Amino acid sequence: MDVLSKILKWLDHNRYLVIAFALAVVAMAGVVSMIGCESATMSLFNSDDGTPTAKVGRAEFNRQVITGEKNFAIKRIELEAQVTAFNEEVAAFNKQAEAGSEDLDRQDEFRQEIMNTVALVATQAAEGTLNPVSLIPLGIGIFGGFMGLGLAGDNRRKDGVITDLKANPPAVT
Repeated sequence: MDVLSKILKWLDHNRYLVIAFALAVVAMAGVVSMIGCESATMSLFNSDDGTPTAKVGRAEFNRQVITGEKNFAIKRIELEAQVTAFNEEVAAFNKQAEAGSEDLDRQDEFRQEIMNTVALVATQAAEGTLNPVSLIPLGIGIFGGFMGLGLAGDNRRKDGVITDLKANPPAVT
């Protein structure tokens, strides 16, 4: 028997062990990549065509909030005749800034929960008290979290497409 057939036979005999190992490697890569990731949300300022320019971190987001508030103060002085319209615009900006802050807080809380769970599992594994069956709900939770993040990303992309269509309706021929 050659070496390749021995390897393939071993892989066939231990297929679930190999799959579990591969999934563990992928999960650990995901956890490691989350550690270095900074929370980000969409920029408050749009490009000329009306689409958000990029995702920004907390520091840039806070700078944009301050800049936006300063710009609104200048605009209020210039447009005192249109106070009602100005107040509506400020309320919308504050709502968007609050939603962005809540989004950042939610992402930070989710990351902290994942890190706490991973630390607990690692501690139990190091102490030899880890029950493998107890990892099933953790796996299901992680899977659900990834699915939720994917759905949220798709919804944001779709919202952007709808906003673009409303801002620039296609020409009817």
